[in-house]
Formats: sequence, C-alpha cells, structure tokens
Amino acid sequence: MTQLRYLIVDDSPTVRLTIKQALSQEKVPPENVSEAGTASDAVAAFDRTNPDVVFLDVTLTEGPGNPGNDQFLDLLNHPRAMPKSGNDVARYLRARNPSVTIVVCTGNAPDDPRVRELIKGGAFQLLQKPVHLAQIREVLRQVRDEKDAPGAAASAPP
Repeated sequence: MTQLRYLIVDDSPTVRLTIKQALSQEKVPPENVSEAGTASDAVAAFDRTNPDVVFLDVTLTEGPGNPGNDQFLDLLNHPRAMPKSGNDVARYLRARNPSVTIVVCTGNAPDDPRVRELIKGGAFQLLQKPVHLAQIREVLRQVRDEKDAPGAAASAPP
C-alpha cells in the first residue's frame, strides 16, 4: 500500500484539526500531512509538499484583518495572480498535478455554483460541514482504494 501525502486547506482550524484526527486514526504519519488556512498558503504548501490528496474548502479567506482579497492582491503587488477561492486553488492544483485527488469540504449547499464547479472539475468527493470523523475516515478509505487500484500509478504524472 502506498503511503500518501495529504494537504488540508480550510480557514477553520477546527475543521483542519478534525481532518488531522481522522488521518491519525487511519495511521497516516504526521509528516505526511500539511495544512493551510488561506488560498495563497495552500498554493505554497502544495508546491512545497506535492500532496496526493487535498481536502479543500470552497470558501477561503486570506486571514484576519485582511481588507478583502482584491485589496490584498493590490497591497502585495504580486506579479503572479494569487488564488482567491477554493476554486482558484483547485484550478492551480490540477494544472500542476492532474492526478491530485481533491476532496471538497464545504458548508455551502451542493447546488452552490462554486461547489458544482469543483464537482464538475473532477473533485473526488464532497464532504458537507460539519465534517465528522467517520465520514472523513470513509473518504480516506475510498481514496486509498482508488490510489491503490491497478493502473492508478500508471496514470500518475512522472
């Protein structure tokens, strides 16, 4: 069985902790788990850790005291467009690694256009908040089964 790397992207520390607890219960080593609380931190963490699986919130903020994402981008005067939402992060992740598994975690309704876009874009699973350990553990088992399936490694990028 392959030891997978995970990235948890959610602006709620409680949600990140719950997912980390589920990963721990499934015997995932802590060094295989990274987390980010903002869209820009998610991109940096993804580039640093190259995870196989990302738990991704749809609605992300850029942290306390931020005057808003557009103003945040202007303040940084960053030459590269920075992500503003879970959908932006998902597009970035897919462009960098098409085989990454994205699990959407959201308090938004499943018919929310942002959620539908992620599902349409190939998200593996949708977890409705509040997330529960049993739900997360079941999704983890499904992800492992999919990643361990014959031919899964052949479709991964080099």
